Amino acid sequence: MNALKAHVENGRIVVEGSVDLPDGTALELDLRVVDDEDELDETERARLHEALDRAIDSARAGRTVDADQAIRRVLSRS
Repeated sequence: MNALKAHVENGRIVVEGSVDLPDGTALELDLRVVDDEDELDETERARLHEALDRAIDSARAGRTVDADQAIRRVLSRS
């Protein structure tokens, strides 16, 4: 089963949507608080998406660097 989205309401966990499990099914939950907020404003977010689009286009055009080579370059700067 995939992860479920839920929220807390009046001290109880409320699952968003439905689940296809029989009534009485015992579950063990590992909780992780999701932080949907970040510190980007709309202009910064647009710039990030433009940079990601350029990077994807570059990779599709074959302009890539071997990961080991890139790591060696970064480590040689320290």
